[in-house]
Parts: sequence; C-alpha cells; structure tokens
Amino acid sequence: MKNTMRLLAAAGAASMMWAVLGAGVAAADPPRSVTIGQTVSGTLANRDAKAENGTPYDDHLVRLTADQGLEALMSSSDFDAFLRVGRGVGDEFEELKSDDDGGGGRDARVRFSAPEDGVYTVRANALSQEMRGAYSLRLSAYTPPPPPVTRPLAIDAPASGDLADGGPRLDEGDRLYAQYSFTGAAGDRLKIETNAAAFDSVLQLGRMVDGAFEELKSDDDGAGERNARILTVLEEPGEHIVRVVGFDADSKGPYTVSLTRLPPPAPAPRPKAIRIGEVQRGMFTTSSATFDEFRPYEYFRLTGRKGQTATIIMRADFDAFLDVGVMSPGGYAILKSDDDGAGQTNAKIDFTFEESGAVLIRTSPLHGGAVGGYTLTVE
Repeated sequence: MKNTMRLLAAAGAASMMWAVLGAGVAAADPPRSVTIGQTVSGTLANRDAKAENGTPYDDHLVRLTADQGLEALMSSSDFDAFLRVGRGVGDEFEELKSDDDGGGGRDARVRFSAPEDGVYTVRANALSQEMRGAYSLRLSAYTPPPPPVTRPLAIDAPASGDLADGGPRLDEGDRLYAQYSFTGAAGDRLKIETNAAAFDSVLQLGRMVDGAFEELKSDDDGAGERNARILTVLEEPGEHIVRVVGFDADSKGPYTVSLTRLPPPAPAPRPKAIRIGEVQRGMFTTSSATFDEFRPYEYFRLTGRKGQTATIIMRADFDAFLDVGVMSPGGYAILKSDDDGAGQTNAKIDFTFEESGAVLIRTSPLHGGAVGGYTLTVE
C-alpha cells in the first residue's frame, strides 16, 4: 500500500507541475493513467523527458493485482519502438521487463505478470536518441504460460515436439521453448542437435540449480540453416537439461531433438607427405583426431626451397579451414591460415618459404562436428 501511495503521489505531483508551467511553456507530458483493454495514442517529442541513455519517453500508469498478466503493444510508423515495464516514474523508474521488436517489425511487445499488487509503469520509449513521432499503445489481458513439462531425452532416440501458442515461454524475449532432461557422466562427449524446418531453433544446455535453469552452453545455427548443434564434454555427472527455444517471440512449429554420444578422439595423426603439383584426398569421421575438442584434423608435410611460393587449396562440402605451421616446444605454431580464400566454403593459402625446409599443413573444418571428405591441392 505504501508503494502504491508513493507512486500515485508521484503521478499527482507530475500533473501539478504541468499545471503550474502553463500551456505556453513546452514541458514533458505527465504520466497518464491507463487500464487493461485500452488503446492510447501519444507522440514522442523534443519536450519529452529523457531516459538515462537520452531517448525520449512517455510514462503510463496501470494498476495490477498480484499475478495479473499484462500485454503491452507499442506501434509506430515513425520510429523503432522500445517498451519498458517497471515501477516508479521519472528518475525513480525501476525496470522489470523490456522489449524492442517483439511485436514484429519495429513494434515492441511486453508480456508481463505482476509480482504483487500495485501501480506499474509502462514506459513508451524510442530505441535511439534522435527518434521522434506518433505511436499507439495497446494494453491487453495476458494469461501467463504454463510451466514446462520436462520430458526424457535418451541417447540415439530423437524426440519430436511442437512449439505452439499456449506453451511455456522464456522471460527473455518471450520465446516459446520445450524442455528435456538426461543423465550423463563426467567426461561424456555428446552431440545435441535440432532439426526444425518451420522456425529458427536455438539449443540451450544447462542444469537446474535451486529450482532455476543455469545455462552451460548454447547454440543457434551450428547444424546449418536454422538448426542448432551443441558439442560438449560434460564436466559433472548427473541430470542435465536441454531446451529447444524459438529464436524470437514468433518462432514456432514442429521439430526433432537428438542426443548422441561421441567416441573418444583418435591420437594425434602422423603427417602425410605431399609435394607441389600433387592432389591428396582426406576424410573426417566421428573417430578422427580432434583439436578445440571437436574439430577433426589431419597433417600434411610440405617441403620447399627458400623463396618458393606454394598455393595450397582445400575443397570440401563442409566449411573448410587451412593453416600452415611448424612444431614448436609449445606445440603446433600457426604461420598462416585461411577460411574462404578459394570461394564459397573452400580455403586457400599462398605460402612463401622464408627458409628451405618443411612446414606442416593442417586441414580441418571451420566448426566442430563436421565430417566428410575433402581434397588438398598444392600448386
């Protein structure tokens, strides 16, 4: 009650200040009281109050009861809308939730459940300092989504699901998600993948700590297109949580998620000799030697004379990566590297020998987990 009275007093004080200034003096608009089901229009102008980052805003006050849901949608054809919901007005504002483009395009949408009875502030804001113009703000009732149902995810047994309206949503970005669990051992090498043709999927791997999800690793497009892939070595045994998440608030549709145990990597490969003018073929599999935990690789030894230049090209169906280096007391030392120098997903290095002798060519994919064949050419 004290908080409510303080907020109402602040709103009243703002209104009195507006009256004292008079109609002939440009001043910020006072906070406006609104109700759920109402749509109001406003304009962000030079006279408006400014947030801490210099962006103009209007404050709107709405009374909510504990656990009552609110959906605020801010639309404008003049600027990129930004919405904030919190407690207090003016410099006393404390943000509880915000959004930029959750309403689609440049519109902002916040879905919010009040933690307690009181008066809350919906702050109609612009994304950047120079933005001005007209906007509309619609307040609607919102039914908070249900908590997630955690389903088991077994090794080599893909699970199917559907992100659909009415399902659980993350507070961050108001995104739909589904939750799975599995039990692993410390040192397990695992691959987790989504396959979702209808939407851009995100994967999150974590654990539940004191009833809250604690993220360990995440990925967006690691499996190509709009599919996600996490490659990991578990540091601790026990139950782990996998979340399949939509990339944004409108992402939804069917998907599959899979969990695979990867074999131990092979020992470091022995370098293969390659000569200028020669083409060699290689193959990466899930049993290949790896570095950076999951990037398979092979070594090729190239010998040349001082001042001689060799063009090294790697072509593959996956995104190829090349580097040239030498072995040092600290391990492999890179002298030169390339990703897409040969166009598309192929790599190319023009290497000039500073001294006569041999260097190592290391072939690998750009991302961990890629497998398949490739060719290596030295011209």
